[in-house]
Amino acid sequence: MTPLPLDEARALLLADLSPVEPETRPIGHCGRRTAAADVVAARDQPPWPVSAMDGYAVRAQDARSGAALTVIGEAPAGAPFGGIVTAGTAVRIATGGVVPNGAERIVVQEIVEAQGERIRILGEPGPASFVRPAGGDFRRGEILIRAGQVLTPARLGLAAAANLDMLAVRRRPRVAVLPSGDELREPGSPLRSGCIVNSAGYALAELIAGWGGEPVLHPILPDDFRRCEEALRAADLTSDIIVPLGGASVGDRDVLRPLIRSLGARTVFERIAVQPGKPCWHARFADRRLVLGLPGNPASAFVCAHLLLKPLLFALLGRTGAEPPLFAALTAALPEGGSREVYWRARLGADRDGHLWVAPDARLDSSLQAPLAAANALVRRLPHAPAAAAGETVETLLIGSIESGVPG
Repeated sequence: MTPLPLDEARALLLADLSPVEPETRPIGHCGRRTAAADVVAARDQPPWPVSAMDGYAVRAQDARSGAALTVIGEAPAGAPFGGIVTAGTAVRIATGGVVPNGAERIVVQEIVEAQGERIRILGEPGPASFVRPAGGDFRRGEILIRAGQVLTPARLGLAAAANLDMLAVRRRPRVAVLPSGDELREPGSPLRSGCIVNSAGYALAELIAGWGGEPVLHPILPDDFRRCEEALRAADLTSDIIVPLGGASVGDRDVLRPLIRSLGARTVFERIAVQPGKPCWHARFADRRLVLGLPGNPASAFVCAHLLLKPLLFALLGRTGAEPPLFAALTAALPEGGSREVYWRARLGADRDGHLWVAPDARLDSSLQAPLAAANALVRRLPHAPAAAAGETVETLLIGSIESGVPG
C-alpha cells in the first residue's frame, strides 16, 4: 500500500466508531473521567438567599448611616434564623448564612458599633446589598456539564454542589500494548551487546492513562513467527485497542502484522507519509476490536501516539471538541520539507506579552529520546513546505505545558 497522508489515515482510523458504553460511578471515583450524559442540576445554588459578608441582616430602609437597631437573633452558616426582620431590627449573620425573611441588605460589621443588644451603623453602607440571590450560581434543571466533557476538578466540584452523588461516565477503554523484538529487555536487566531497553511500552502506558484509557502492558513478544504466534494466542487480547510496537517492517523478523492478520484482523492501511512514523498501520477485527500498530522506535511511537492513538481514544470516550493547533514564531530557521509530513520536537513558550515562540530541536533523528523528553510541542511541516526563517509563524501541536519567558 502507498503511504497515506496523515489526515487520510486519521479519517480511516476514526471512521464508524461508537463511544464505549457508559457506567455509573460514585462522584468520588469520577475525577478526570468523561461524562457520558449531560450533568443536570438537581437543586438551585444557592438554594436560598445567603449573605456574602459577615455583618447584620436588615431591611433596606434601615441600611443608613446613624441608624440604631435592635439585634433579635443570629444566623450563622447552617443555622437559619426562624423569625422575621422588621423595622428597627437586625440579625447578626455570618458569610454563607441564610438571609432571614424581611431582610434585603447586609450591613458589614466593619461599619457597625455593637452595644449589647443594640447596634449603630456608623458609616455609609453603600449601594451593594451583599446578598447572594437564590439560584445565582445555577438553577435546578440547568445543564452544568455536557456529555463528552472531561470531569476536571472544577467540574467535579460543580456536580457535587448540585447535590449529585453518582455520575454517568464512559468506562476507560482498555488498550493492550504489545512491545516486540528479540533485542528488547525490561528496564533493570543486564544488557549484552545489541540489546536495548523496552522504554516505548512504559511511555505509551503513561500516555494512555493520561488520555483516559486503561493500559495493559504485555510481555515482550519474540521475533520468531511460531513463538510469537503462541504468545499472541495465549495473551488476553480482549482490549478495545491493540497497539503492537514494532514488527511491522518488511524484514523476515517483522512478524507482528501478518500474525495479527492471521488472527482475523482486516488491514485498513499499512503506512503513513509521516516522519517520524512511516510504519504506522491499522487493522480491525469483526468484533470491533481496533489495532493500531506503532513504530518500535520509542520517539517515533511517542509522536505517532499523539497523532493517532490520542484522537482514537478520545473518539471511544465520546470526547467533544478537537484540540486546535497553536501558531508560534520560530526561534530558528527550518529547512525545506521533503515528501512526507514532518513533526519536529520543540519547546513552545510565551513571552511576557503573551506572544508564542517555538524552538525546534535540530536533531530530527527519531532514535534520540532526550530531545523528546525536553519537548513540550511538535512543529508540523507539511510535505514540500518551503524553508522557514526565524520569526515565521508555524503550526504546532502542544504535548506538554507551555513555558514562560524568552527562549533560552
